[in-house]
Amino acid sequence: MFEKFDEAAADVISASRHECLRLRTEVVLPEHLLLALTRDPANIAARALATMNIKADNLQQEVERSLRSDERLENQPTAGRGTVSFEQICFSETVRQIFDRSHDFRRFFGRSQVAPEHILLSIVDLKIEATEKVLEELGANLTFLRRQIMSLVAKEDCLNPSAPVVRHTVISGLNELILEKLEGVESLKRLAQLAATSLSKMPERSEIGLMVILAYVPDFLLVQTAYQRYLLEETLKLLSRRCGSVDNQVSATIVESSAQHLRQEVRATIEYIWSHELRLLNQMPDEAEHDLIGSVIEDLWWTHSEEIALHEVFDEALDDYRRKQQLNLQKRRIEIAQRLTKLRSRLEETIKQCFLKRSLSA
Repeated sequence: MFEKFDEAAADVISASRHECLRLRTEVVLPEHLLLALTRDPANIAARALATMNIKADNLQQEVERSLRSDERLENQPTAGRGTVSFEQICFSETVRQIFDRSHDFRRFFGRSQVAPEHILLSIVDLKIEATEKVLEELGANLTFLRRQIMSLVAKEDCLNPSAPVVRHTVISGLNELILEKLEGVESLKRLAQLAATSLSKMPERSEIGLMVILAYVPDFLLVQTAYQRYLLEETLKLLSRRCGSVDNQVSATIVESSAQHLRQEVRATIEYIWSHELRLLNQMPDEAEHDLIGSVIEDLWWTHSEEIALHEVFDEALDDYRRKQQLNLQKRRIEIAQRLTKLRSRLEETIKQCFLKRSLSA
């Protein structure tokens, strides 16, 4: 399960088991994992939480308070009384789901290994009631936390000449997923042979490819659009620090041209998927369908641009204690978050209509 976890993520897993041991529970819960993410203040997950004033000490107090009355622990005979060994500690089903989702975020960012920030993004993405309650009790906003993680990842990558690009990230990620699902099918076939049991028709590679595309392409594009926008922002900041302030008109032109480049990159990625994964060269999306997908990508790009600009103004108001302005800006931030949610649904539906319609007409 942990072969593709980097050293920092492996440390988080170990720390979560130690938290479980310290609190005398037998099962690692999402709260233990969340607490473990803050133990190393240098990792991106801990730094993102710290921007919301969530650090190891105050998080530990809230987690301990929450677990004292947790129904999930009622049937554990050793919980809060006896002592369990490190070897007896296992992971809850929800934590296993977090690990699985962490691999998804690793792919969405074009990484070869799971890092602590992917674990935190998974905790936020899965909308786990227990962790949401803990974070909200401490004053965190999960939408803004996701934005902070994205910003910090981009800040680390802006000096990296090999930072992931959209086409390679999506294609390599889809290939990995398709191969993983195909291996699962082969495992079922071998199991059926050993059990001398016949199976109904197993899906072909193209069918598995279609299911993977419908399930994952929207997430790839959503994460990559946000990541590329924040990466550009951090690059512009770096340029400004090194060469002096960048003219607003020049900056706007760069952002505009980057939006068009991203739209073309997404189109090239979609065309590659059709020609290499589904083998439907003669049934590629038409111009109208490409425009539908491209328009959602651009809307996402400009909404993230608005979010970035608003965040800077919000920080200035926070520094100057302009409470009335803060409230107005907070409302706008919430509006942007709602808009992003609607754009996510729109992108999912657009991808579904495009791919499913074409595959069924084959």
